[in-house]
Amino acid sequence: MKTKSFRYSVIITGPAYGTQSSFCAYQFCLSLLNNSTHTLHSIFFYADGTYNANRFTNPANDEFHLVEAWQTLAKTHHIKLSVCIAAAQRRGVTQEEFANNIANEFELVGLGDLSDSVAQCDRVIQF
Repeated sequence: MKTKSFRYSVIITGPAYGTQSSFCAYQFCLSLLNNSTHTLHSIFFYADGTYNANRFTNPANDEFHLVEAWQTLAKTHHIKLSVCIAAAQRRGVTQEEFANNIANEFELVGLGDLSDSVAQCDRVIQF
């Protein structure tokens, strides 16, 4: 019996630190990328999840650096890290000329990108 393959879209609403949701999302994404059956179609950061895109995040030396982990995942697997521009701006994550704190590999986009991703996927998982 053949296993069905699914395309996943992951939505992250938890901050990089303070809860486990973002780290769990990261682990889930890695599992999908290392799985030959399913594919990871998109990653979208929304609400407090936009804090994952702040390049000034600086955890202690003995803590896992989640922002860098997301960046490495994006570079290694050529996956776009989409960040809701409206939610990011409300939380001070911006990409303006004199106030740019968006981390490399993250891209500010509108909710239309999320809508398109959801329409193209079989499964949507929110963390």
